[in-house]
Amino acid sequence: MPWHNIKNEAKISAIVGHLTSRQKKIKIFVNGEKGVFKSKIRRVDRILSDKGEKAQIVIEGLEPKEGNVLIRSASEVRMEFIVKKRFCRCKMAYLRPVHDGADFLFLLSFPDTVQVHEERLENRVEFEMLEPVSAKITLGKQSGTKKSYDLPVVNYSRHGLGLLVTQKESEVLEELKVGDRIREMVLYAPWAVTRVDAKVVDKTELQDGDQRWCVILGVKSRDLIANRETGKR
Repeated sequence: MPWHNIKNEAKISAIVGHLTSRQKKIKIFVNGEKGVFKSKIRRVDRILSDKGEKAQIVIEGLEPKEGNVLIRSASEVRMEFIVKKRFCRCKMAYLRPVHDGADFLFLLSFPDTVQVHEERLENRVEFEMLEPVSAKITLGKQSGTKKSYDLPVVNYSRHGLGLLVTQKESEVLEELKVGDRIREMVLYAPWAVTRVDAKVVDKTELQDGDQRWCVILGVKSRDLIANRETGKR
């Protein structure tokens, strides 16, 4: 079966987001070593430089623990994982260890290519919005006042989405009222990037947990229903 190369940055970000938010297990192969080590992606850090924003991946300590020693002398690692029953792999540069309290973490470069191993993939990934990871909405009527926000998707059904709005994006809640329409909302899923029109249906403030004081912005879209119906045929 052939390898299909995904080079689109938005799609790769959606795949990494899927692995991170759902804490999927990944396999790490250290360059020059025969063993395989298990880990998870803890988070994605974004570093500002003269060339703009650059993403880097932070993974948890390796199992078996000997991998935590071997990776320090590596220049490159290979990551393998499963998304939607598809075997995927990518290569990343090993950068350095990360100190985060008592946790043992490592910093890797962001992959520029993800390879997917699947027969006739082009016929089967047309639109698999089963689990969108994030949504980008753009607010503001005039070009000079427009601003985009990337919001994580925390729940999803065939009728709509729940978008997590933190205090950083409080302008979204001020701008959007229940009943307002969102034009050209961009949805990122592991295998697809698509645009839909949506309508704000509710706002729910979270009262406890790590996301206390955040708000779930509920949106509905006929485009989501239509696309799922198309995908079933």
